[in-house]
Amino acid sequence: MAGRLLILYTGGTIGMKQTDRGLAPASDLTTDILQMPELGPAFHGDPPVIETLSYDPLLDSSDMTPGHWCRMADDIARHYDDHDGFVVLHGTDTLAYTSSALGFFLHRSGKPVVVTGAQLPFGSPRSDARNNLISSLQVAASLPGSMAQVCVVFGSRILQGNRSTKVSAQAYDAFDSPRFPHIGSIGIDIEYNSSPAFESVRPAPAREGLREDLGKSILENNAPPPDDAVALVRLFPGFSAATLRAICSGENLRGIVLEAYGAGNGPSRDRSFLDAVRSAVDQGIVVVVVSQPLDGVVRMSSYAAGNALADAGAISGRDLTTEAALTKLYYLIAQGCDAREIRERMVVALAGEIG
Repeated sequence: MAGRLLILYTGGTIGMKQTDRGLAPASDLTTDILQMPELGPAFHGDPPVIETLSYDPLLDSSDMTPGHWCRMADDIARHYDDHDGFVVLHGTDTLAYTSSALGFFLHRSGKPVVVTGAQLPFGSPRSDARNNLISSLQVAASLPGSMAQVCVVFGSRILQGNRSTKVSAQAYDAFDSPRFPHIGSIGIDIEYNSSPAFESVRPAPAREGLREDLGKSILENNAPPPDDAVALVRLFPGFSAATLRAICSGENLRGIVLEAYGAGNGPSRDRSFLDAVRSAVDQGIVVVVVSQPLDGVVRMSSYAAGNALADAGAISGRDLTTEAALTKLYYLIAQGCDAREIRERMVVALAGEIG
C-alpha cells in the first residue's frame, strides 16, 4: 500500500476554524495533517510518503469557479509523475462539480485522484474530517489499477467522481451516485465493488491518451474560457421564455444545461419557450437536457413534451448528473470544440460519465 501521495488543500469546511464572522478556511491544516499518528506505522504497517500543497487563497467551495477546476487539474498534471495518488481537500457545496470536472480535465488518469471534505471541521466534536481524510488516503494508496480514476470518498461511500452529487447537508454520507453503482464501501475494511453487476456497467479502465484528440492541459497553451461560458437553467411551472432569452444574451455563453422534468420533459404548449430554445441553438449555444430527479434518466422520445425539446434542437443528457453535464460542456468549450463537435461529444462517454 505504500507510495507517495500528494494532498491538495483548496479550503472548505474540513480545515475551517471559527472567526468573528463565522467559519473560515485556516492555513495550518496541512501542518496538523503531517503530525497525525494515524499516518505513521499504524497506516497498515506501511506508511506512505505524504506531501502537501496548500492553495492561496484558501476558498470556501461556494467561491469556486471553473478557472479553479483548471488550476487543480494542472497542478495534478505537473506533479503526476512524482506521486502515486492524489487527495483533494475541498468544501462540500461544490465538491461534485470539481470531482466531475477533474474527470474530464485530467488527461492522464491511471492513478487515483480522491476528492473529499467534511461536514464539520477537524476541531469540532464528532467531526467526520479525520475519518474522511484517513479513508481518502487509504483509497488513494490502495485503489486497484483497473479502477484508478477520479473518485469521491465521503463517509462510508466511494463514488465515481463524475457520477456523484451532494444529497445531504446533515448526514455524514453526504454524497451519493443515484444513477450509478458505488465503487466501494468503507467500514472496518475498505471493500471495492467486484460484483458482476458492477463489472457490466463500470467504465473501461482509464488510460493515458484516452482523450488525446481533445488536446493537452488547457493551461499549457491558453487561458481557460470565461466562467460564464456555461449556464444552468432549472425548469419550473411558469418558467418564462424571457428569462431564457435574457440568459442567452450573454456574449460568452456557449452551452446551457437545462434541468427538465422526469424523463426530460418541458412545456410543450408554450411556443414562446420552445422558440427561445430553438433561437439559442441557432445562435450556436448547445442545450443539454438533464433530469431533475436524483435517479432520473432523460428519454426524450417517451413523451410528447420531451420530443418538443428535441424538435427545438436540445440534446439528451441521458443519465448525466447536472454537475457532469455542466463541467463536460465547459471542458469541451475549453478544448476549442465548436457547437457541432460539442453536440457529438456530449452523448459519448469520455470518462465513464454517461451510460
